[in-house]
Amino acid sequence: MMIRRSVMLGTALFLAISPLAGAATTNAQASAVKAVANAAIKQGSFTEASVVRQANGNLVIKWRTDANLGAAKVYWSSKPDGDWKLLASTYAMFNGFVTADPNPGSRIYFKVKGGNGAAITTAERLLPLKGTTNFRDLGGYKTTDGKTVKWGKLFRADELAGLTAADISYLQKSGLKTIVDYRTKSEVAAKPDPTIAGVNYVYDPVFAETEGSGGTDTSTLFAALASGNSDALGEPGEMLIEGNKGMVDSPAAYEKLFDLLLDPATNALVQHCTAGKDRTGLGSALILLSLGVPKETVVQDFLLSNTYRAAYNKASVDALVAQLHLTDPKAIEVVQALMDVHPEYINAAFDEMDDKYGSIQGFLEKGIGLSQADQKKLKSLYLE
Repeated sequence: MMIRRSVMLGTALFLAISPLAGAATTNAQASAVKAVANAAIKQGSFTEASVVRQANGNLVIKWRTDANLGAAKVYWSSKPDGDWKLLASTYAMFNGFVTADPNPGSRIYFKVKGGNGAAITTAERLLPLKGTTNFRDLGGYKTTDGKTVKWGKLFRADELAGLTAADISYLQKSGLKTIVDYRTKSEVAAKPDPTIAGVNYVYDPVFAETEGSGGTDTSTLFAALASGNSDALGEPGEMLIEGNKGMVDSPAAYEKLFDLLLDPATNALVQHCTAGKDRTGLGSALILLSLGVPKETVVQDFLLSNTYRAAYNKASVDALVAQLHLTDPKAIEVVQALMDVHPEYINAAFDEMDDKYGSIQGFLEKGIGLSQADQKKLKSLYLE
């Protein structure tokens, strides 16, 4: 009987103590899990972020992280580098947030901050202007050494003649200081840039007048299209491939561009041509490359003109086909190739740099006179 009672008591004690022991183990495991989670939050970071404006004016902020950063806060500012105001509290794991424009009519920047203090700044790449199709910010791109191109300092655009009063106000409030115009005299005469108070205009043509717009003689081109002489047109894209090589061979306009960029008083700066894709495309590529942005990223930026100009390009091609009564598929393909951008266009420029200067770096130093010291200064001005 005593043995049975001892066994029963032991069993009772086991049953009584076991749940507590189990709870202790659970708490220990929970603490371990929490420690691991906190370590992940402490070590994690944001890897990319973007902002896209919807048709209704709402802004979709998206981000990616390499770990769970826990709670997150979203801030906004009209400046890219300070004066942040809390917009919302959320969680990094949601990877995004949708908001109404917190300050309509002005350039807006966002900062997303994780629970471990990691943060990333982002903004709309395409500016929400009514009078342009391809006015965008070169900020946010990562360099090979882990730095980031500052937002709100370096812009690229198509022609500015259509800017509305609201557009001009938007640009003034964004802090724009300098406009660099790559177009020929005839292009400027046909569609001059508006005068913007507080913004310095710099005429910096890439091509001589006799070479026409974008490196092609447009009157000869249209005559060949209208005549149906496909042989005179060359292969689709051929003219822009040659045009990109020509810009490398005659780079004086880009020398002037970098002289301006090296002067802190000139930024924020926008460079533009007519479509904002070829002359401006090469200028933008040179800026990003000089700052240490990888060539692959530079090509991706170059190709964004296809995205932002898609509707405009389609309407233009359709109008030209109708105006010139084009029926030859090759002629239509040539026209489409002139409106679009393709990797082979900008790669032709890179190949020309390799052939003439040994490398892209060789072109930066010898072709446009950008010394190592100059490149170091550029990075101090435009990277963070």
